[in-house]
Amino acid sequence: MRLFGHGKKDSELTTPETGTHDHDEPKRESAVIPETVATDSRQLNHQTQATQESQPAKNTGHTVSTPYEGLVSTRTDLERQVNQLNHAYGDARNHLRSQMLTEKDYLRSQSRIINQDYERQTDQRDADFEQFSQLQDQRNHTAAQLKQLIAAVNQHKQQFEEQQTVLTRMQEQAKAIAKQRESLKAQEQELLGQINNQANLTDLMGVIAAKQKKIAELNQQDHDFAQAETGLQTALTKQQALVDRLGKQVTVQEKAAQGNNQVKARQQRLMTIDAKLKEQQVKLSADDKELSAIKHHKDELGTQFETLAERMKFYFSSTKLIDTFQFDSNRHYVLFSNTILPINQLTDQRGLEIIDQLFEKTTSKFDVLTTDFNRELVNIWEAYQTQGLLRHSGAIMNPYLAFQRESNHVNQQTDVALPLDQAEGWQVHAGTKHQPELIEPASGKQTVSLEYRADRSLESVKYFQNDQLFKMAIYDQKNTLLATQYVDSHDAQRAASEIYYRADHSVALEKMFFNDHVVIQTTASGQTVERTFETENAYYEWWIKTQALKTAQDSLIIDTTVPFFTKLLNDNERQFEIIPLVTDVSDPEILMQIIADDSPVNNMIVNDESVHQEVLRRLKRDMHIMVINPQHDAIQKPKTATIKTQIYIPKVS
Repeated sequence: MRLFGHGKKDSELTTPETGTHDHDEPKRESAVIPETVATDSRQLNHQTQATQESQPAKNTGHTVSTPYEGLVSTRTDLERQVNQLNHAYGDARNHLRSQMLTEKDYLRSQSRIINQDYERQTDQRDADFEQFSQLQDQRNHTAAQLKQLIAAVNQHKQQFEEQQTVLTRMQEQAKAIAKQRESLKAQEQELLGQINNQANLTDLMGVIAAKQKKIAELNQQDHDFAQAETGLQTALTKQQALVDRLGKQVTVQEKAAQGNNQVKARQQRLMTIDAKLKEQQVKLSADDKELSAIKHHKDELGTQFETLAERMKFYFSSTKLIDTFQFDSNRHYVLFSNTILPINQLTDQRGLEIIDQLFEKTTSKFDVLTTDFNRELVNIWEAYQTQGLLRHSGAIMNPYLAFQRESNHVNQQTDVALPLDQAEGWQVHAGTKHQPELIEPASGKQTVSLEYRADRSLESVKYFQNDQLFKMAIYDQKNTLLATQYVDSHDAQRAASEIYYRADHSVALEKMFFNDHVVIQTTASGQTVERTFETENAYYEWWIKTQALKTAQDSLIIDTTVPFFTKLLNDNERQFEIIPLVTDVSDPEILMQIIADDSPVNNMIVNDESVHQEVLRRLKRDMHIMVINPQHDAIQKPKTATIKTQIYIPKVS
């Protein structure tokens, strides 16, 4: 649908169906016409009426207009106004699309952050729960050990009590037997008394026999009781000994338990574990609360996504839109370039100039970030700017150049003191006294070769031992020592190590090269090793992420062919934005990572239209895309100035 007249075709816009107003009315397209447009329409109606009323007056003049000419004039005015409104509508539509994409980019970035926070909080909650489980296991184990220690004491105490009960019963049995024997004795005495007191001699013998028989039975019983008492006394003695022994063991163990360090230690450990368990429970509650808040935020973002998608579908009949990427003056743009060449070595394809032209119609500027060591980097960069090669560039960023800016030392033009002993009788064999090119000691075993730039500033000093190069010192244009390279003694074509310095001559970085790997160490000003890296790319990744670009306002424009591009792209800890510079689509895996739904990339720059079309063919989501239009300008070579540098060998005390 076209909102105003029959202007430029807009294939993207379709207006959704409105609700049914009457049962007999069909569905029709609707559009909201601004109040100014309605006012203009009313004015046009008045103009048309005035024109028609003025026709007779015009016919009376010398330049008479026909009624048809008046109608044509009115129609022309209306067409002009409609075209203006169509143009304004197209601009507003474009702005709306850009605004919706910007809003969606923001929601995507927030969603990505929230998802990362949710995953991180979930991992934290799992870790806290794991620690809680471990503490619970430790508590159970410690409680079992304590219970075992206490049970050992209780077992002996229980045995003592049981044997004490047995002893008591045996003593009661002994008393009962003794009482029964006393009763038998009493019966025996009573029978004997009865025999002695028997008066009737006739019955005396019968009674005596009966009484004697009864006494014999009593004696037998007493004998049995005596044997039982003897056995019981023997058992009582043993049982008493057992009870005494168990009693002593219980006493010893109770005293030992009171001063037992193991029991005390386990009791103290239980108290400590219980305190930690309480802390972990508080942490788990906080984790659950935080997860609930993050989930609530996720739900809110989901609702906002749905609302925005509905509006996009309403205005553009699609939830996937492509817009032109434009630079934001509020952001800090940085272009990654592994190196920058001197102007006189540039080819026809000048990448920096092409990127510079992208900023032509903006107020934004960009810095350039390089990672290679280049002793002439500052001079090359100054030439780029003074010669007008780059009109929208700012600063040059480089890890090795940053070393020179770390200390408060101010680099000034200075003479160079070579690390040689004057007592060895060094003589100049080439060059002049103040600017020698070749010097040797009296022994002739060493040679020092000095190379200068065109402006006669010292460029490098090579040290030879028996005609074998073993190290080279590199200086900048202000004669500041930048680096020292030590040559492998077995292979003169390889470096064994490299040392890079700050402006105050302290060691900042050291590289040690081996056959199959390299070790890189960053060093604090106090000569303390701070960090170690196993590859140069790992060091560059760390430096870019932690030293060069540390805020969310930073945007790095980086070619997808850079070796560490993928790691930077997938690094969740980086704060800056990645803007891929796609110059080649031969690696579909990298391209799919860039345009994936969960990719952090919202803006990208493509090299040409063929790459652009390939990206569009694969793209399934929103994206801001800029297509490069290369242009080249002729660059003049910079003029060379000269400075005065003196070389001397200091006296060694």
